[in-house]
Amino acid sequence: MNRLCKFTVLRYVPDENRQEFINIGLLFHSPEDGYVNLELTNNFSRVTAFDDEIDIKFLKLVLEGVQSEFTQTLTDGPSVKDVYMPDFLERTTSIYVNQLQFSPIRVIRSQDIQKDEVNLFRTFVYFDANKSKRITDDVVKSIMNRVFKRSDLVKKQNFNRNIELELGPEEIKLDFGYKPKNDNKSKLIKTLSFDYSRNYSNRATQVAKEWAWNYTKIKNNRTNINNPLIKDTEIDLVTLVYIKEENKNIKTALNILKEVSNIVEAKNQTAIEKFADKILEEIN
Repeated sequence: MNRLCKFTVLRYVPDENRQEFINIGLLFHSPEDGYVNLELTNNFSRVTAFDDEIDIKFLKLVLEGVQSEFTQTLTDGPSVKDVYMPDFLERTTSIYVNQLQFSPIRVIRSQDIQKDEVNLFRTFVYFDANKSKRITDDVVKSIMNRVFKRSDLVKKQNFNRNIELELGPEEIKLDFGYKPKNDNKSKLIKTLSFDYSRNYSNRATQVAKEWAWNYTKIKNNRTNINNPLIKDTEIDLVTLVYIKEENKNIKTALNILKEVSNIVEAKNQTAIEKFADKILEEIN
């Protein structure tokens, strides 16, 4: 399904009078999905070459603050309501008028927001390393869908994809839900990927905290959720997490998720496919 998305390029402008700038990041927004992300360059040597008088340590500190403004966590960043607003980028980027500025906002139609975001980043921040080989949340989900399409599972009523749970003003989206053949409990699955570079692995803990909070809300409001897989039945919350390389941040994120859900760790595509096969076995 096509989505109307917006993006803007973050620029470093050492002297506005010279009208020179260098692209150092991409801000991508999908209002329909309530998704926003600011991806920043890792190649600060480019910035130093562009402005040999810059204090890189100070710039990085400032950029951390900017990134936090567009990163949703339990305590910081934009609210869920704000991120669903179509004019979110217009309202939040207009205040940047000095050495950090955002380009005019552009609109695209996207069928794959993760893929388009990566391609746009590669286009506008093009001296950075190629990140297209990373496995994203959507890639994990698509691997599982390929397994499901090989069977008659898609025709069964006790299996759902893209589950949307309305909890008051908020909407929580899960990837899969099903009822095992020999189990009274329904299982709800969220797929995540912690395939981050070492510099950005702290995102894993932010994502884990967000989903720990979402899981808690689901458990506390289960009787108010109007979904046949959930209503009048017990539920198990399962998180499938792709992990390329463990470090302190990744381990912390996993521990956060383990407190509120069952965890399935996958370190390669085969492990993801095996988990999908296990779901088929439980239903059939």
